[in-house]
Amino acid sequence: MAQNGNYIQNILNYNGTDGQILYVVVSNGGFCSKMIELTLQKETTPKAGIKSSRIKICPGETVTLTADGGVTYQWGNFPGTGNTQTVTLYQTTTFTVYAVGTKGCRSLNPASITVEVTPEITSPLKDVEMCLGDRITLDAGAGPNYKYLWSTGATTQTITADSWGIYTVEVDNGFCKKIFTAKVGGAATPFVTAVQYESAKKTVTIIAENPMMNNTPSTLEYSLDNGITWQQSNIFTNLLDNTNYTILIRRVGTHCVGTFDFYTLQINNIITPNNDGVNDVLDLTALGEFKNFTGSIFDRYGVEMFRFSKEKPVWDGTVGGKKLPTATYWYKFNFEYPKSKAQMNWSGWIMLKNRE
Repeated sequence: MAQNGNYIQNILNYNGTDGQILYVVVSNGGFCSKMIELTLQKETTPKAGIKSSRIKICPGETVTLTADGGVTYQWGNFPGTGNTQTVTLYQTTTFTVYAVGTKGCRSLNPASITVEVTPEITSPLKDVEMCLGDRITLDAGAGPNYKYLWSTGATTQTITADSWGIYTVEVDNGFCKKIFTAKVGGAATPFVTAVQYESAKKTVTIIAENPMMNNTPSTLEYSLDNGITWQQSNIFTNLLDNTNYTILIRRVGTHCVGTFDFYTLQINNIITPNNDGVNDVLDLTALGEFKNFTGSIFDRYGVEMFRFSKEKPVWDGTVGGKKLPTATYWYKFNFEYPKSKAQMNWSGWIMLKNRE
């Protein structure tokens, strides 16, 4: 190697000046060699810097990172050599970057910055069901530095809802805000699926369906006196014959009430129309008070002998004014309960005994 025409050999380190021309002789150790001209270029080692548009953000927000101190940059987290990077974050992350000078010198150490992602705001708020007349608590959930603003104007963690509708709450932890929504809808009321009436024992057993509310099972209670008294047993005793009862069923602790009308029908299966005042007729006058009451008496061949109506609710064992012979006959009738609108259909047999 030569400096300004003076050859210097076997120099591994050389501290020259910027712009200085150097000649380097490269040899293969034998008879071949070549001289190369080099121009010494020196620059100050750059120092990298980095900053972020925000250093504390909410999950899913975007920040812009800006590096300085160099002409180009080597990012530890990204490709590209520009001085800016844009990134969307869901967790706290540290970013590094080297600065590269005009002549290719890289900063000795990278600049670094940490962008903190605050914990995600969460809430247990969910859609719920209730019946009219009930009140239900909506809970937005607790968290560090949480503040609340409900669509009702309330600023508490919980509110009490007494009507159906959509409720929203904005939760603010000082850095982030998030809106949660809950729909308060109508719950399905329990309903009667079957009634088993034992007329001899004056006992009725109520079979009811209890749809789950808010995915939670509940206990039913029953009333036969229009809700004055309630019992958890579905069996009532000491009922009166040929009396219309209204069964109320509800979920315990709620206003979820279903209704069902029931008539304790008692029919004497034998009539003896001999005018002695005992079992002379089949009297369905009480059923005539129900809506859409109809019915018929048939002989064993299916021929209609008599047709009931609200105007003619009594059968005296005759057809067209003529007495029918002693035999077994069949009856069928139906009516509609006024409250539940349930259609009741009854059928059975009756023995007619004529002594003449």
